[in-house]
Amino acid sequence: MALDPGIEELFLGIAHALFVNRLHVLRLTEIVRLGIRPDPNDQNMDVPPEVDRELINQAFAYVQRHFPPTFTPKLDAARARWVRLA
Repeated sequence: MALDPGIEELFLGIAHALFVNRLHVLRLTEIVRLGIRPDPNDQNMDVPPEVDRELINQAFAYVQRHFPPTFTPKLDAARARWVRLA
């Protein structure tokens, strides 16, 4: 059964919010765990790229676990856009 496009967009928005929130929590956890200090130039605290890739995968898996399997193709289609924005 296909969802109404408006409802589908709503669910994708909720999924994106879950992804961003989970990724933020995971990044903060790693910043504390690794003892990362602010960069002296811009005051940003970034996790190493290889760690960040793993955190992105974990955040996406978290979202997938909270949506029915029938929604997985829609989530997969949105993943690349979400990662670019993260």
